[in-house]
Amino acid sequence: MSIFKSKTASIRWTIKPCFIITLHDRDLDLLNSIKNLFSVGTVSKVGIKGAQFRVRSRSNLNVIITNFNKYPLQTTKGLNFTYFCEIINIINKRVHTNVPGFLKLVFLINRLNKPISKSFLSKLSQLGPIPCVEFENMPSINKIENSNPFLISGFVTGEGSFTYFTKTRINSIGKIVKDYYLVFEVSQRTQDLHILNLVNVYFKIGNVYTNTKGISRYRLRIQNQNINILIPHFNNYPLIGYKALQYSAWIKIINILNNQVRT
Repeated sequence: MSIFKSKTASIRWTIKPCFIITLHDRDLDLLNSIKNLFSVGTVSKVGIKGAQFRVRSRSNLNVIITNFNKYPLQTTKGLNFTYFCEIINIINKRVHTNVPGFLKLVFLINRLNKPISKSFLSKLSQLGPIPCVEFENMPSINKIENSNPFLISGFVTGEGSFTYFTKTRINSIGKIVKDYYLVFEVSQRTQDLHILNLVNVYFKIGNVYTNTKGISRYRLRIQNQNINILIPHFNNYPLIGYKALQYSAWIKIINILNNQVRT
């Protein structure tokens, strides 16, 4: 949602809804695939290495809303979608063209995935106190009860990482050597801890960790016995976009390290 000043608006402020997916520009083809799926919106580069799929017009936004009503979003993203739809409904009724309606929308927008900055909220509150708005039946977070392999691969495509860390040690002959450890990891806000537990249950290996900053991670340190669980899954239910290239390079590194151990 964009909130900005407008010379033509009666209250000198207006709100424009927008649906955006932002990725690294190396996934430009993936964004174009999403655009082709919906048959609405635009894809463009943003910044130095970013790219966005963006939908602005209300008629085109209805295409997005219809899709996610039919195929509900999971995790807290589904909760954000509920707020988004309520904001669209209020805008369609033109309630936002008066100060009370506008401030009601400000509160709802601040509940979305990217809250309004405190300095900007302070500026908007000069119009009047921002009300607390709640739904009669507060929507709950969609919690997936049963995993399916396509969901797992789609989730990893968006949120997973294939990485490594190193440890330095002194070997038996007193030489300093560096060991490499390959790691498969998926991160989420702790509010969505349940979906990381679902990934853990699906693969039956790895662990879930939560830190004090509200971030949780599913982490799997690769060993011979568990790489044989991951590879068949991603062979049968492939990753897409740049994540597929990362995974391919990661598997090559594992094979190189395994060959070094054998020799």
